[in-house]
Amino acid sequence: MSIAETLFRLQSLDSDIDAIRRRVFEIDTILKGTPALTHTRAEAERTHKAAQAATVAQKMAELEAQELDEKITSEEKRLYAGAIQSPKEMVEVQSEVDQFKRRRANMDDSLLVLMEQAETARADESRCRIAQQQAESNHASDGVHLNAERAQIIGKLPRQAEQRAALVASMPRPAVDQYQSIRSQKQNGIAVVSLSNGACGGCGEDVSSSAGQQAHSGSAIALCSNCGRILYAR
Repeated sequence: MSIAETLFRLQSLDSDIDAIRRRVFEIDTILKGTPALTHTRAEAERTHKAAQAATVAQKMAELEAQELDEKITSEEKRLYAGAIQSPKEMVEVQSEVDQFKRRRANMDDSLLVLMEQAETARADESRCRIAQQQAESNHASDGVHLNAERAQIIGKLPRQAEQRAALVASMPRPAVDQYQSIRSQKQNGIAVVSLSNGACGGCGEDVSSSAGQQAHSGSAIALCSNCGRILYAR
């Protein structure tokens, strides 16, 4: 087996390992939470806070109205029970009661608006909670399959690591170092490509006759003059 063929097999093995690692990363990312799940969680939290705020605003308004009702009742009792003897004070208290009643009447419209807002906010929260529960359920269901896939593909790595070590051990160190150097410079990690109809399988450019002959003979490592990848002639 020529060095180029051995390097081509090493490249194929490294590509498989890279694919497994990418898939494991994808699975781990999905298991942490998909964009849809993240969105439903955020919406559920947002509507929960909005419902809380609307409910608090309603309760505070109701308490204010209750306090005003109590003041009106208390002052009217004073007026009608004869507890106030001074005519001037009676006029002042009656005036204050009238103001309380006008203020109380105006509060009814505000209370109605606040009640409707709170009801709408709670309905929004309920809808978002249901959506979140469905998303959580779907995520959990998908997680079962993804974890099984993850375990399966990770189980292949030890055997592939052994095969890789054996291939590396069978080649001269300079050839391995050259392969690793080229591989580190390529975004997709492809350092060795097939020679097809006189063209580089990496960039598609025609290779020189000397590089093609060298690749076919397997006497030494042949490189594409355009992309710098190692050429392998089947």
